Amino acid sequence: MTLVMRPATIDEILPLRHAVLRPGKPVSAAMFAGDELSEHVAAWDGGEVVGCATVFPDPWPGAEAAPAEPAAWRLRGMAVEPSRQGSGIGRQVLAAAVQVAAAAGAPLIWANARVSALPFYEANGWAAVGEEWDTPDTGLPHRKIVTAFAQAPAWPPSRPVDCCEASSPATALTGEEVTRGWPDP
Repeated sequence: MTLVMRPATIDEILPLRHAVLRPGKPVSAAMFAGDELSEHVAAWDGGEVVGCATVFPDPWPGAEAAPAEPAAWRLRGMAVEPSRQGSGIGRQVLAAAVQVAAAAGAPLIWANARVSALPFYEANGWAAVGEEWDTPDTGLPHRKIVTAFAQAPAWPPSRPVDCCEASSPATALTGEEVTRGWPDP
């Protein structure tokens, strides 16, 4: 398997986002306000999207030890094909999404995370803040999560980046070739 990370369109990631995050609901339930203006990243295995996330500028309202930040970006719609969860694809997608926000100059990125996913985010350097609540669209318990960063390499870089290079925030997937590929300009 060759896994390629690259920017994507909403049309490319929507089927996976819908299947994982809003199963049994209309496809429109997986579409978010501002999707057309957001940055989307995807993990591709051949012609199939197996992981995705969306990031966009959205001020961090502040909570606990993380003060409000008007220049923050938000992560939303993070999904990995269910049969591939636990394989490291989510870590690669998250690293790419964070890289997009950092390259745009965001000092931090935040999200509303499902409580069941908190161990994943915490293992990747995020912190849960604030109280738990159930979202009206899914009925599932969530908490706000946040991570701050100083600087990341430009997104997309001028050439594909092997996940194992020292400058890459990504970690290699055992037994798999992982590259980041971008369409020619």
